[in-house]
Amino acid sequence: MNLDYAGSRAVQTGPTDVFAGTIPVKLTKQELLELSSLSPFRGSLHIAAEWILIVASVYLCQRFWNPFLYLITVAFIGARQHALLILMHDGVHYRLFRNRRLNDWIAEIVLAWPNLISARAYRKNHFAHHSYLNTPQDPDWARRQGDASWVFPMHWGRLAMLIIRDASGVGAIFFLRLARTLLSKDTGVSTGFLCARYGFYVAVTALFVWFGAFTLLLLYWFVPLFTWLIVIFRIRSIAEHSAIDSSDRAYSQTRSTQASMLEHLFVAPKNVNYHIEHHFYPSVPFYRLPELHRTLMSKPEFKNGVHLTRSYLGVLRECLGDTHSRAVRHATEASFATEANSNLA
Repeated sequence: MNLDYAGSRAVQTGPTDVFAGTIPVKLTKQELLELSSLSPFRGSLHIAAEWILIVASVYLCQRFWNPFLYLITVAFIGARQHALLILMHDGVHYRLFRNRRLNDWIAEIVLAWPNLISARAYRKNHFAHHSYLNTPQDPDWARRQGDASWVFPMHWGRLAMLIIRDASGVGAIFFLRLARTLLSKDTGVSTGFLCARYGFYVAVTALFVWFGAFTLLLLYWFVPLFTWLIVIFRIRSIAEHSAIDSSDRAYSQTRSTQASMLEHLFVAPKNVNYHIEHHFYPSVPFYRLPELHRTLMSKPEFKNGVHLTRSYLGVLRECLGDTHSRAVRHATEASFATEANSNLA
């Protein structure tokens, strides 16, 4: 079983030591092997399902067109684009297919390139994030320094305006800046790779123009990409590593979130809400993260040290930093702990 991480050939049998004040929470080697086992069929099924859902939603919106349905479709497709990127993220960790060449090309052509990202460039960025979490060497952390949009607690009016700005499409400039940053990492790849990537964009654009469907591409791909997907990025980024009251938490730099059904559908598909679990054991594919979560929650040192928030709405409340928000968070965490205890009983 290949449990490579960050391009290393070593087997990873323990948590990644990137948490300030971390309490070691170790799985047995057998537990880790089982949780890290790959199911290429399962991964392929998820990839196919997301593309089928995108095509079906476009068809239904066109068939029963009205403005309200279009707005719902934009949010739904934006969430499916996010799902494709999460699947790409699994590919970045070599968690889609055992054959690395197949893994990387599927991650690029089917998952990353349609979202204007290079998986290979993202891998360099993301492995640095894992290795240097919330330090100057973490590119995600470094990008936010000096940006008032990432200073918490934040007044509710400012947070609302940021989300409205992202939903309006103005926030797309930040996505394009990130894409440009990752684009610079393309210089380390072969000329053939670059030709394949940019040839892909030319071919796709030409096909849509040829069949007279370029307007559909704009309405149902680029509008979601530059509106709802940007909103998701902000909410998810806050949830993962921001606005965390670490005074009573061992894992003080990362949060996991219990998402509702609607949040799974429109914000956090593919178990992306289990973020602490992923940082500890990045060899575990997305479809086994709930099992990893249950396993870790059975260990008191993890359960008592983890920062869990009941919903993404709860995460946004925590951003406000006022007394009411803290009271809501403590109440929801107590409810979450009670539910976890009953599930483990």
